[in-house]
Amino acid sequence: MKRRKLLIATTNPGKISEITHFLKSLPFHLVLLKDLDMHIEEPKETGETLQDNAILKAMYYAEKTNMLTLADDGGLFIDALDGWPGVKSARSFHGTSVLEDDAMLKALEEVPDDNRSAEFHLVTAIYDPSEKTVFTASGIDTGEVLKKPMTTGNVKWGYNNVFYSQALGKTYGEMSIAEKNGISHRGKSLSQIKYFLQNQYGGKHFVVPIAIVVRDGKILMNKRNDPHNPQFHEVWEFPGGSVEIGESVEQNVVRECKEETGYDVEVIEQLPFVRVKTRHIEKFSYQIYLIPVVCKITGGDGVFSDDEVLEMRWYSPEEIPSLKLFPDDGNMVSEYLEMIKDAISRNDL
Repeated sequence: MKRRKLLIATTNPGKISEITHFLKSLPFHLVLLKDLDMHIEEPKETGETLQDNAILKAMYYAEKTNMLTLADDGGLFIDALDGWPGVKSARSFHGTSVLEDDAMLKALEEVPDDNRSAEFHLVTAIYDPSEKTVFTASGIDTGEVLKKPMTTGNVKWGYNNVFYSQALGKTYGEMSIAEKNGISHRGKSLSQIKYFLQNQYGGKHFVVPIAIVVRDGKILMNKRNDPHNPQFHEVWEFPGGSVEIGESVEQNVVRECKEETGYDVEVIEQLPFVRVKTRHIEKFSYQIYLIPVVCKITGGDGVFSDDEVLEMRWYSPEEIPSLKLFPDDGNMVSEYLEMIKDAISRNDL
């Protein structure tokens, strides 16, 4: 299955490790800037806020590559220094991580132990160049700045050696990627990003009970009213629709039959098979799980919903496969025709 590409717009190896570790289970092909067949100059981060800069970078790289793009911007906000360096964290000091830590500690050398609290803030942005849409998620983690950096651990970039987390009793630099992602500002932001990507671009799954409504040995069929989708317009289908949140299969069948056909129905039995349909649309794919449920009419006026249905008719099971049916319904009926007939006979319908 071809996976959609998601560009991780950073050259920082530490960020790359944390982001890819968090998102690796998603059905995306994660692309790094070094994987591209072009060199892209880094944009100037001119935003007034972390969100401004995260969006700026995501849009910049997305428009250059035409890929769905993730970018972030973070900062360390030190209470004793009125939030400094904050948004300018990545640009306040220049040089190696050791030099950055030394410069940070020098700025705090007169600050006492009980006043060294700080917060790491981060905003992650997702920009979709095809839709011109942006989504952002933020994360904050609280801790304190040590008087000297810890020398143990492998995470040595971006103040990780001097930021102490009380939650785990160690610095970011001493944590594994999994530990850090579990509590950090980036982990909190990526948790929201992960759910957004799953919901917005991941495969959709719909449970659709289909009502085999039987009267005098014949089955009720609806002719679909869907003029804006010609491939589905004027085809015959069984009554039914997607299960809503909190709704059981039986409740769904009763509701959908009433809404579409005007009939009150009673569920007799659920046939012992599920039909799975996979459909691909330009920007996403989805699967439908069809659950056939045999029903009988108990009341109602039979006045159908004309926004969904053009007409209703009764057909014998043998007649249904020859109708112009909703895609794949004909195959389903043919394959399980004997099972449907047995259910009708068994329940004296």
